Amino acid sequence: MNDQGDELLARVRAVLSDAGFEEIATGSEGVHLIRYAREVMVGWLPEDISPPPRRRGPRRGRRPSPHDLPGLRHAFSLAMAAALRAAGLTVEAPG
Repeated sequence: MNDQGDELLARVRAVLSDAGFEEIATGSEGVHLIRYAREVMVGWLPEDISPPPRRRGPRRGRRPSPHDLPGLRHAFSLAMAAALRAAGLTVEAPG
């Protein structure tokens, strides 16, 4: 590893932490940072979506479903990219 790559990783980690994104250990649910050459890849493994506890009376809103995941991924990506761009970093989406 070189110092430049280490500095970039530390900067991305600090920016995301300041924005409220907590890095989690590999294999766990949450945000993952991976240093790759001169870049840092950010991954996200969401926690299971649990339905809210049932209440008596009329039902308000709807329960989260697995179909909500693409929307959650998109919202996460937008928020993360905005935080990184605001810090002056370049963001590139895969694909």
